[in-house]
Amino acid sequence: MYRLPDIINLVIAVPTALLIFFLAYPVKWKDRKYIFGVRNREDFKNENAISRIDELTAGCRKQALIIIVISLLMMGLILFIPDMTIRLVAWTIIILLEIIILSIPYMRGNAEMKSLKAELGIVAEKGITYTELKGAGSVSAFKLSKIVVPEIITVIVFAAALLNDLGVIQLHGLVTGKALDGTLIISPMTGCFLIIGLMMIPIGIYMDKIRNEVISEDSDINMNFNRAKKKNMADTNTAFVWINMIFVISSVLAVAFTDSEFVFIVLLAVYMIVIMGGLFLSVRKMLAIDRHYRKSTTIDIDDDDNWILGSIYYNPDDKRLNVEKREGIGITVNAAHPVGKALYAVIIVVLLGTIFSLGFVAVLVKTPMTVSIQNGNVICHQMKDDYRIPVNSIKDPELGKLDYEELSLRRQYGMATDKIQKGVYTVKGEIDCKVFLNSDSQYYITFSSGDDTYYINASSSDETKELYEQLTK
Repeated sequence: MYRLPDIINLVIAVPTALLIFFLAYPVKWKDRKYIFGVRNREDFKNENAISRIDELTAGCRKQALIIIVISLLMMGLILFIPDMTIRLVAWTIIILLEIIILSIPYMRGNAEMKSLKAELGIVAEKGITYTELKGAGSVSAFKLSKIVVPEIITVIVFAAALLNDLGVIQLHGLVTGKALDGTLIISPMTGCFLIIGLMMIPIGIYMDKIRNEVISEDSDINMNFNRAKKKNMADTNTAFVWINMIFVISSVLAVAFTDSEFVFIVLLAVYMIVIMGGLFLSVRKMLAIDRHYRKSTTIDIDDDDNWILGSIYYNPDDKRLNVEKREGIGITVNAAHPVGKALYAVIIVVLLGTIFSLGFVAVLVKTPMTVSIQNGNVICHQMKDDYRIPVNSIKDPELGKLDYEELSLRRQYGMATDKIQKGVYTVKGEIDCKVFLNSDSQYYITFSSGDDTYYINASSSDETKELYEQLTK
């Protein structure tokens, strides 16, 4: 049973959920700048408020922990689902549900903190925005030159991985000189990490150009505070790009040495651990910066009501598109900005499209694959006619035992699940072969038609043998 996607999902989902948990539900709320998206104030330090906030944070943290445990149990149950496509659909659903449900205690905490704030009669200078003129445009920390080299190296390594998967060059066993199966496809994964690395360029620029936060009437304090924050974000961005490059290089080297999925999984696990550790250190440093400058704060802007549920910023009076997140590090968009509205609409469409696509694939996997001869054509059908091959064009049909390792199937594009291999593949080193195979049959038929080579089978071994006999006649 093919388990690489499950292990990748586990390696990504579990640390991400734990990081969200520790960021959104801290044990020591007094050290945080925000409590469930509400700005922390000295007014919350009186005896009555402390006891209420202690009780609230403990209760929300307990609820979130229960959600985490249930999610982990459900992830474990997913591993027992035999069909890979159904597992993929289940993974997508459980991850989406976890993100949504894990935010429910946070929303509850945000509502109760705003209620407590109203009870205490806390009113600041609402609606007033301060602009630091002295430091305008002068506080910058992101240096593009620091990430150009790793980005170029990542592009080169990805190109080598792509050429390897297309059969143009051979990296499998290149270092050891030992012939390897060459079944590990690395260009899609390394391509994804290349895209992630390239995305860090605009992210770094946007985060560096975010408007300076005004916390004091002293301009020097404001400049030092914002410079420290931006340097921390820039350092995190740069470190991420370098770690990304190291992982891509390691993946290609793993293919050159071993072509082992286990080694690749270990590398991915180490990568995620390093990334999560780096994010933890970055958040810790950001909290230390906030604590250091908190005693210098002389200006308090009450914009809590502009944050819906403590996480979605909506302020029509604010012309900024990007604002700092209230939990963790990074930026979010102003949902009241025209571009922000468009981005949220795109996110919703992408989520719905992903769910629809996975549902379609799940139906497709359960639809039988049939091969028949009708009106002088061999028709390979699954929900539609994938191939219509004239019988009189078929040359040299051969019947073989279906052994995926022997065939060394490497998908160029198409569909691949536990049972189905369909599309254009590299087979036994030959590129651009048209494949229509399912594991319910123990046999396959290969033949040429025009300039194309086909590998097909029917829905059972007997039907495949019968089809072969018809073609040989």
